[in-house]
Amino acid sequence: MIFLKLALQEGLFSRTIDFFAQENLIYSQKNTKGKTTLMRWLLFALGYNIPNTKGINFSKNESLLTIRKDDGEEITLSRHSQQSIQIVKPNEEITFVLPEQQTELHKIIFGIQNAEVLENLLGTFYVDQEKGWTLLNRGVVVGNIRFNIESFIRGISGVDCSSLLSKAKILSGQLSKYRQMYNVADYKEKIQKDSGKIVPDNYDDSVDSSLNILVSQLEQKKRELQQVDKVLGENKRFKKFISNIRLRVLVGEEEIEVTEDKIVGLNDSVDYLVAKRKIISTEFKKISKELEEYKKQKFVKEENTFFDDTSILREFDNRISKLPLNPVVIKNKIDQLHKELTDVRKSISERTKNSNRVPLEISAEMIKYATELNLGGDKKISSSYIFTSNLKELSGAVLHKTVFAFKLAYIAAVKKYLNIKLPIMLDSPSGKEVDRDNIQLMINVLKRDFSDHQIIVASIYNYSGVDNANVIEIKNRLIE
Repeated sequence: MIFLKLALQEGLFSRTIDFFAQENLIYSQKNTKGKTTLMRWLLFALGYNIPNTKGINFSKNESLLTIRKDDGEEITLSRHSQQSIQIVKPNEEITFVLPEQQTELHKIIFGIQNAEVLENLLGTFYVDQEKGWTLLNRGVVVGNIRFNIESFIRGISGVDCSSLLSKAKILSGQLSKYRQMYNVADYKEKIQKDSGKIVPDNYDDSVDSSLNILVSQLEQKKRELQQVDKVLGENKRFKKFISNIRLRVLVGEEEIEVTEDKIVGLNDSVDYLVAKRKIISTEFKKISKELEEYKKQKFVKEENTFFDDTSILREFDNRISKLPLNPVVIKNKIDQLHKELTDVRKSISERTKNSNRVPLEISAEMIKYATELNLGGDKKISSSYIFTSNLKELSGAVLHKTVFAFKLAYIAAVKKYLNIKLPIMLDSPSGKEVDRDNIQLMINVLKRDFSDHQIIVASIYNYSGVDNANVIEIKNRLIE
């Protein structure tokens, strides 16, 4: 993938920047002029969630980025908000909601379908001036974007650990909750130890108890009313039915028409039901009134307590002290979950490292470049070093060059296994302890082994060997 053109609009001011397919140098004579801003704006225009730089809010300005994919297709990306981005074509615009559809967008841009590769891709080709030169294999790329070598290798090699990863996520969530529960149990013990007994109840539980009873009683009376109304309705329908059919009965030798007033006990039954309904209705109203009174009491109590810090703390301690938490049982559960999670993560790690040749080949590439950068050969650097967690032993120029060697190995792996040529973006490669000779070594490696990749370097130095580079100069400000 190659950046071709970036058009920026900041209020009334605008700037259009063209990029070469090979070497590009974003240059200013002094720092804090806008080099990092341009590097990050390129990535923001590519759909990444990139943090702003001082004085520039990317999401409140407009960008129009034209790129060329590895298959030769040119596409334009329009972005002017944090939440969305558009692929602009001659006859249509396709909108992607961010960050929800970032993966779908990047599948189109990079031509890579594996989600784990895409999640880690920025960490392979972009080195940020703040975090980038300390990132080897795990950690922050920029902002909230992270890189994880195990995930990257799984994606590159097609190793499917989805079920194990899902299980690890569930176990991790449960472990986190039990640890919080243990902290609460520990706090409960402290409360009881400090007070010598359960904290006196400052909250009148009888209010809640009465409320629950009244709610139950109210529901019961409501059901009774509904039952009476149902029977009354049936009696009324029966009376109307008798009147409508004009039923006649023989009394002696005389036929008598049956009417509702001649049915013995019918009206008495109705009168009884009406009376019963009045009684239940009165009880319903009485309970409703009591319920409202209790609700008012509870509201006033809670309102007064809210503004009383001492009462809040006392009530909190009281509620905590009543929780049925056993720290021993919780600790045993934490130990069990921790062991399960460790075992699952070990299985993921073993499948990632041992089921294919990708880790060995990435390691070999890293050692090759580390050797060329005078960091030691394979006798000093083991093949498993790409998984190291010991960064304390690295500092200054050694860490700087080691990061560079790792990045080149990642980019080479993407090229070999996915046939994708990533751009290489280096922000301020000249660290405080990195001299010009070491920088020149790095530039020479890029020109020799990655000449078919687009290279974008931001620096206050104009390096030798890049005479044919496209120099993008920033004088006082990125957009003037």
